Amino acid sequence: MKTKFSAILDIRYKALQSHERKMMQHNLLITQKQAEIDAFMRDVGEVHFPKSGDFGAYIALADTRDRLLTHIDGLHSELSQLKAQAKALREEYKHISIEYEKIKYLDTKEQESRLKLLKTLGDKEFDEISVLLHRRR
Repeated sequence: MKTKFSAILDIRYKALQSHERKMMQHNLLITQKQAEIDAFMRDVGEVHFPKSGDFGAYIALADTRDRLLTHIDGLHSELSQLKAQAKALREEYKHISIEYEKIKYLDTKEQESRLKLLKTLGDKEFDEISVLLHRRR
C-alpha cells in the first residue's frame, strides 16, 4: 500500500544500498592494500645479505631493503588513511540507516492507520447493511 512516505522510503532505501556498495568497495581497497603490504614484507624477507663478497653488493642490497621498508611505511600510512575513511563511512552508514528506519516506521504507522480506517469504514458499512436488512423484515 502506497503512502505519502513511500517515495521517500524508496529514496532512502536506494541511498542505503548505494552506501553499502561504497563500503564494500572501500573494504576491498583495504584488503588489496593489506595484500600489497604483505607482498612487500615477503620481498623484504627475501633480501639476504651476503656473508662475504663485495661491499658494493652489500650496500646495494641495504639500499634496496631500505627503499622497500620506506615504501612499506608509505603503504601503512595509506592503509591507516583508508581505515579512517572506512570508519567515517561506517558512521555515515549508521546515520543513513537511522534515517531509513525513521521513514520506514512512519510509513508502517501510516499503513496501519489506513488499514484501521478501512476496517472501521467496512464495519460501519456492514452495520448499515445489517440495519437495512433488519428493517426490511
